Amino acid sequence: MKITALKQQVKNPQRVSIFVDDKYEFSPSLDEVIKYSVKNGQELDKTELKKFKKISEDGKLRARALEWLLNRPHSVREFKDYLYRKKADPAFSESLVEEFSNKGYLNDSKFAAWFIDLQSRKNKSRRAIRAELLKKGIAGESLDQALEESSVDEAAALKELIAKKQKLSRYQNDSLRLMQYLTSQGFSYQDVKQALQANPSID
Repeated sequence: MKITALKQQVKNPQRVSIFVDDKYEFSPSLDEVIKYSVKNGQELDKTELKKFKKISEDGKLRARALEWLLNRPHSVREFKDYLYRKKADPAFSESLVEEFSNKGYLNDSKFAAWFIDLQSRKNKSRRAIRAELLKKGIAGESLDQALEESSVDEAAALKELIAKKQKLSRYQNDSLRLMQYLTSQGFSYQDVKQALQANPSID
């Protein structure tokens, strides 16, 4: 088998379509073409063709994974789950986790700080935030430290949430129902009781 053409892609100029015996076979990036010295007229056996196809597919997945990762902060577990859904080879997945962690694109501490800030703006309780972080793979000292260093004002969040929910008809004049909702969101019974007592708008 012989490479008979290398054609730079129009829609994606960073990738090159490689034709073997006049048939399209794979499309590595320009960097991969240079790195592996892919040339027109190059002879390939089945093993080499298979190797180049894997390099091409891994390169495409790496590019998609990086784009996904940079869209917003993600935890390591989220990233591994993403790669699993994409059916990435386990060894390749681990190499991407290591590479992106070393480059600072993947950092559980930064993710936790971002996530806590985001959830606190939604008036989530510390207990609810902790539960969500656990699901996303943040646990142990990393979780405790992230919550300790956060500026979550649970009292203010509870007050704001109460004011918001009191505007809804299903909670008006039904303090018990509102209390059940608030405790289901992770706020303690005592804190909810005190907050509702301090707010005379519900009979």
